[in-house]
Amino acid sequence: MIGKAFDWKTAGMLGYGFQPWLASLGSTPKGEIGVKKLTTMARQFRDDENGAAMVEYTILLGIITIAVIASVITVGGWVSGRWSSLASTLP
Repeated sequence: MIGKAFDWKTAGMLGYGFQPWLASLGSTPKGEIGVKKLTTMARQFRDDENGAAMVEYTILLGIITIAVIASVITVGGWVSGRWSSLASTLP
């Protein structure tokens, strides 16, 4: 870094580390993004799978949550029935 200005974009600061397509914007004038940069940005956005993995884990968490709730309801009904039959057989 001696003799060069520190570049926050390449250092991964200000959110560029999480969204690499933002770093491809560079220093173009406001409102002017070249076609090559736009295609590169679209390709990187298409290939980024971080959001897809989050959606998959969210769906998996939802399925597990539904299964746990259904199990608790089923076991609760079974325990309630056993408790009622026990209470009716005792004098």
